[in-house]
Parts: sequence; C-alpha cells; structure tokens
Amino acid sequence: MAGKAAKAVTEEARQRGGSLALNDEDITAFLAGVVEPGEQGVAFGRFTPDLDCPKVPRGRKVEDGFGGRSTTRKIAGAAIGVAAVASGEWFGDPRRSALHGGLDSMAGRLRIQFDPVTNGCEHILALTNTRLILLRIRGGVGRKFGPALIAWWAHRSHVVASRPRGNGGFSLAFADSSWITLHGDPDTVLRTAFPDAPSPWPGESPR
Repeated sequence: MAGKAAKAVTEEARQRGGSLALNDEDITAFLAGVVEPGEQGVAFGRFTPDLDCPKVPRGRKVEDGFGGRSTTRKIAGAAIGVAAVASGEWFGDPRRSALHGGLDSMAGRLRIQFDPVTNGCEHILALTNTRLILLRIRGGVGRKFGPALIAWWAHRSHVVASRPRGNGGFSLAFADSSWITLHGDPDTVLRTAFPDAPSPWPGESPR
C-alpha cells in the first residue's frame, strides 16, 4: 500500500510540471514506503550540513544508491550500505569545524551521506518511533520524484542530545561522542526531540 502511495505522489508531482518541489504529503508517502513494518514517522525536516562542516574527501564520496556503477542496490526496504574507499581525513580547518568525529563516526557517516557523488537528490532528516533517518529521494527539474531509500540511520537511543546554534542551526550528538551541526527547517520538532546536554560537548573549549 505504501508503494502505491509513493507512486501516486510521484505521478502528481509529474503532472504539476515545471520546477518540481516536494511537499509534506510527498515526503510522508516516500518515508512510509521505506521504513520497517510497524515503524511510524513522527517528524521530518529539510536540513543540510553547516557550512563549517568539513568537506568529504573524494575517496570517501558515495554513490546515491539509484544506479551508477553498481547494479546491486536495495532501493526500498531497510537501510543501505554504500561501499566507500577509505582515504585520508576530513578537508577543512578543524578549528572552524561544525562536526566532531572521524569519517567513520556516526556524525561522520551522516555527513558523508549528505553529499553523494551525483546531484539531483533531495535529503530529508526524519524521526520515527524507533530511528533517526536520512531519507534520500531521487528527483530534479523536469522529471518525477522517486524512488526513495534510507541513506543513513541511527537508533533513537544512540542520539543522545541536541542543541540550538546561532543563525538557525542545531547540533545532534551521538552515543560515540561525535556530533554534527545542521541548518534547515526552523519549525520541525526534530530540533527539540532529544535532550539539551550542557556544555562543553566533546571537542569544544569550556565556556
């Protein structure tokens, strides 16, 4: 049933024509099509990594999961594992970083999945009753949206804190002591769904 709903919204988006834009109904349907049985969406928002987040090294860029070089991709169902070749460290000045953690930390893997090698994908951060999910939806101008897949996820118990930041940003901290700052939707309850832990966070100087 969820798959039919996703097809319906992509067809509606196609009929709207012109410059396509995902609406909340589209996102809800795509999310319902990829979560586990019994898993329910709670909230979602459009977010991107803070500009002070380090850049992803070229060797750690991932495919979007919708084709490309590999033909063995799981589009809908559970989380996907996209192979990446380990190479080097983050690019950027660590003193200005809005991310704490290595390439393979929980925050690091989330950062990497926000920036696949191909363009034209929408990324939605979604909260369900069991997980925090980065939903990736294929789309673009002049074509229908979809399909969708889960690019990254973490159990809710592994997201240990959130904190508002200046200029509309907020940070998420994870059980492995890594954290990342994001910018985006100012209204979603995602911003207040996790406890606000006191300063300093790992890697921060005491205030």
